[in-house]
Amino acid sequence: MNKLTIKERIEQQFNSLSKSQQKVASFVLNNPMYVGVHSASEVGKQAGTSETTVIRFCYTIGLNGYAQLQKELTMYLFVNNTNSTLGNYVSSKEELFKEQQLCEKVMSQTSNQIVRIAEQINPEQFHETTKKLHEAKRIYLIGAGASSFAAQWFQFTLNMLRPNVELVHTETGMLIRTLQEVKESELAIVISLHRYFKEPIQIAEEFAKRGVYTVAITDSNVAPIHSFVNEAFVLQQPELSTIDMMPSLIAFLNTLVVGMMSHDREYYNEQRVKYDDFQNSFIANRWS
Repeated sequence: MNKLTIKERIEQQFNSLSKSQQKVASFVLNNPMYVGVHSASEVGKQAGTSETTVIRFCYTIGLNGYAQLQKELTMYLFVNNTNSTLGNYVSSKEELFKEQQLCEKVMSQTSNQIVRIAEQINPEQFHETTKKLHEAKRIYLIGAGASSFAAQWFQFTLNMLRPNVELVHTETGMLIRTLQEVKESELAIVISLHRYFKEPIQIAEEFAKRGVYTVAITDSNVAPIHSFVNEAFVLQQPELSTIDMMPSLIAFLNTLVVGMMSHDREYYNEQRVKYDDFQNSFIANRWS
């Protein structure tokens, strides 16, 4: 049996840790390079706990101390090159460069990744979430960095099929106005992938405080967003690369759209006809 990596060991034991130790675990998983070169005291401060909690965390997951944690993290970073999203992306493709059927191999790799993620989705959770998408009076979409591209695609697609779909802007004035107007009958979806930008997490927390049903799409069972949402879809992949994740993420968002439409086929067919009719009329008038 293969030995668990330090990341796998932490994730496996995460739910059995105390709340303060879970803070340490999340910080270690999200900031392995920082932990590798800083003291237990500094890690405790950054994680919002203490040096003692960091040390206890090490013993709880079966290490003989903080020095072993740093050693195993360093080796993990070296082997997996998790310090760079672009590095992960390039290194995961190097073996394919020599392939004669490069196009077929790359697209097959993407297809396999989509299938793996599809197998991870809970059908009941998917059904209930898509029902909420259909019934929500308004949908808010939240993302930053690479995730903002996916959020924009999602908004573009949903807007053709239903009204009141908004991208949440992080500019202070616009954000305050949005938070003042949200209602419990509305739905928020936050996309939070590796690197886990603080702004989407903080905004999701504010939505949740206001009673808005909040759904996360993330890539880890211990991503920080879990603490601030009603439910989460975890799209796990071998490499921590948001670039590699994007085709699978878009495929999943597309599946959510299809799931939403399945709750009222006639309504969405009417929306499609209205959209097509208006678009054709608009284009004809504009260019005539």
